[in-house]
Amino acid sequence: MMIKIKSKNQLELVGLEDWRYRFSTKKIALLEKLWGLTFREFILPYLPVKSIAKFYSDKTGRNSKELYSTMGAVVLQQFFDLSDAETVGKLAFDQQWHVALDCFDEEDQVICERTLFSMRTHISEENLADKIFATATDVMVKALQIDVSKQRLDSVHVNSNMACLGRIRILHRANAKFLRNLKKKHPKCFNSLISEGLIKKYLTKDQDSCFNLIKPSERESNLQSHVEDLYGLIQSFQKNKKVSNMNTYKLLCRIFDEQCETVNNKVKAKKPKEVPSDSVQNPSDLDAGYDGHKGQGFQTQLMESYKTKEERKSSEIPKPDMILYAETEPADKHDSYALEPAIKEVTERGHQCTMVLADAAYGGIKNIEKAKEDGIELVSPSLGRPPEQQQHETFTYNEETYEVTSCPAGKKPDKLKHNKKESITAIWYESTCAGCPNLAKCPTKECKKGRKGRRHYYTISSIKCQLRREYESSKEFIDEYKYRSGVEATNSRFIYMTGGRRSRYRGLKKMRFSQKLKALAINMYRVAKYLRELGHSVKISEILSYFHRFCLLESKNWQFQH
Repeated sequence: MMIKIKSKNQLELVGLEDWRYRFSTKKIALLEKLWGLTFREFILPYLPVKSIAKFYSDKTGRNSKELYSTMGAVVLQQFFDLSDAETVGKLAFDQQWHVALDCFDEEDQVICERTLFSMRTHISEENLADKIFATATDVMVKALQIDVSKQRLDSVHVNSNMACLGRIRILHRANAKFLRNLKKKHPKCFNSLISEGLIKKYLTKDQDSCFNLIKPSERESNLQSHVEDLYGLIQSFQKNKKVSNMNTYKLLCRIFDEQCETVNNKVKAKKPKEVPSDSVQNPSDLDAGYDGHKGQGFQTQLMESYKTKEERKSSEIPKPDMILYAETEPADKHDSYALEPAIKEVTERGHQCTMVLADAAYGGIKNIEKAKEDGIELVSPSLGRPPEQQQHETFTYNEETYEVTSCPAGKKPDKLKHNKKESITAIWYESTCAGCPNLAKCPTKECKKGRKGRRHYYTISSIKCQLRREYESSKEFIDEYKYRSGVEATNSRFIYMTGGRRSRYRGLKKMRFSQKLKALAINMYRVAKYLRELGHSVKISEILSYFHRFCLLESKNWQFQH
């Protein structure tokens, strides 16, 4: 198809834009209160249409649909959680979509679902959702001069379009999937090596829907039966190179390694606790993981800017909080590994933050120290409860060297010994402890190897945690950390407003595409609300008219000036 792109470099005077002549004054006033103009000014001109130009010809074929409007329709589909049929209808008949997408040519308004599917595939396969989210968000932040120095991070559990299966169903569907694929690609092997019993068990119509007829007492025997069938299929085709190279056969091998084991030449299912969290959760979606608290699926990390109560009161209309980072990963990934990539990506895009609020899962000692090296203060509570037997709080410590300065009775140690593995032993001689009234209840212990005196052994990491817990009870920490709860409202909006809880896609690549654009939808709504609250005296076109026409589209550095 011959490529068709409508240029966004045309200069339009403020208040005299071409689209205004298509609507009445009342409709224009209504449009300025809705999201359409926000999308048109902040997102549409920066869609990476050049990145998909390679899929079209510039010499032969009939004209394609206009690429800006078609790509924009895919983005809006994720914003509003629409089906393909609903998206096609919106593009054809919704006038706000026509304004948002700058699509007034009826030839470009009417597209088929196949065109929509192709564009969505190009965007997801080329990972263009990352670029769309980052570019549009950066434009909004810089154009409105939003302060992003303070940020907060949290994760939200999301699901792909897959069923939550138990172990028996996973084994059953994997076996059935392999047998169907074998019958299709290698019918001779299927007819000669597959028994009638396996065919009846796995390929009979509606066989997978009969699990509710199995008695609970028969569960173990049923699981063992599926394990033996799985092992038998692996052994039967192990030496057949054509069959063993099939993806469905490799899936059988992976599931066997994760779910089964061989003991005394007999195969059996592993105990549930021995199955890894990154094991196959559904043969239809191999990227999904398992979280012991939230279950099967994926999780999306969201980091957004925030303002304190005093900062909001300083302006009559506070500027919106913006989601600067959105990343989807399997549910088995621990939150502690998400902090560093989030800070790195946001910083590389030019948004320097000085403080990050996060819950205890992100707040390990290593993360705090790494963030401090980058000039960022990570405010997060300690994970877990303090060990009662150590009683660190009864001693006093140097906050820089973490050495003991005094025992519960206020006496300095006579000797300090730095051990291996970042541990310290403090020793008080017998003469120092003589006559101490707290000796009977003292948390120190007698020195080993017959030496006279008492000792206190501890690791530096435990003291760091203790000092953190003491700080967490202070008013300063409480005043800073109280703003972290605001990200829970963002998570809720992400789930219910955009339909982010359950995606219509499968696989990590498509999940990332969908979740990124849903996060961008929240940013667009927040900016639209902010501009609406500014009133009619300050319009979107007055804010961005010269920014994106002279600076953003012509300058690589995108310098913003008032």
